[in-house]
Amino acid sequence: MIGKRLLLAALLAAPLIVPAWAQDATVAVEQPWARATPGAGTTGSVYLTLTAQGAPDRLIGVATPAAAMAMVHESYVDGGVSRMRMLDGVALEPGKPVTFHPGAMHIMLEGLKAPLKTGASVPLTLTFAHAAPMTVSVPVLKPGAAGPDAMPGMKMP
Repeated sequence: MIGKRLLLAALLAAPLIVPAWAQDATVAVEQPWARATPGAGTTGSVYLTLTAQGAPDRLIGVATPAAAMAMVHESYVDGGVSRMRMLDGVALEPGKPVTFHPGAMHIMLEGLKAPLKTGASVPLTLTFAHAAPMTVSVPVLKPGAAGPDAMPGMKMP
């Protein structure tokens, strides 16, 4: 009987034991942005830069109430044809920025509930393997924008 109680106590305490590196995992999110969608467009993209701090991590999920689905995608050229594929995650090494930008990795928003309008913003929740989930406000720039650096005077969160 005492052995069963000790085993139960050990099992209940086990989730409290977390590796030190997991406690130190944080990810910096810089310059999130999206382009406005033309007309009644139902698909959009989000771009940003992620940098793991303290420990390696992995982006494992994205979500937004602004769209039915949000997924990490990668654009690439295969035999002269532009293609896109969904990624199951993105590795983040400490101190090495990973930039999502047009024509490469991006966060695809499908089934937009309303078009993305210039000057608006959308919430985006990023889920990581180790760091706590993070919700960021993504400003929407004009259609065809090259990014926040191309917008003089624009303040980024």
